[in-house]
Amino acid sequence: MKKFRSIPALMTLIAGFITSVIMIIHKYSLVHFLWTLVAVMAGFYIAGMLLIFILNKVFKDKKENEENEENDAEDDGDESEESDDINNDKEKEEN
Repeated sequence: MKKFRSIPALMTLIAGFITSVIMIIHKYSLVHFLWTLVAVMAGFYIAGMLLIFILNKVFKDKKENEENEENDAEDDGDESEESDDINNDKEKEEN
C-alpha cells in the first residue's frame, strides 16, 4: 500500500538525527561517527522495510476479510431470492 511507503525514510532520518546529536555531544571522532551513523541508518532502514511488509500484510488481510463478508452478505440475499423463485416454480408445476 502506498500509504506506508514513507515509513522507512522517516525512521532512518529520525534515527540518524538522534544518533548524530548523541555522538556530537560525546565528541566522537569523525571516522567512528560516520561508521556508526551508517550502521544505525542501515539498520533502521531495514527495520522500516520489515515494518512496511508487516503492515501491508495485516491491512491486506483485514481488507480481504471485509470484502469477503460483504460478498457473503450479498450472496445470502441472492440465495433467498433464488429459493423463492424455485419454490414458486415448484408450486406452479404442481398445479
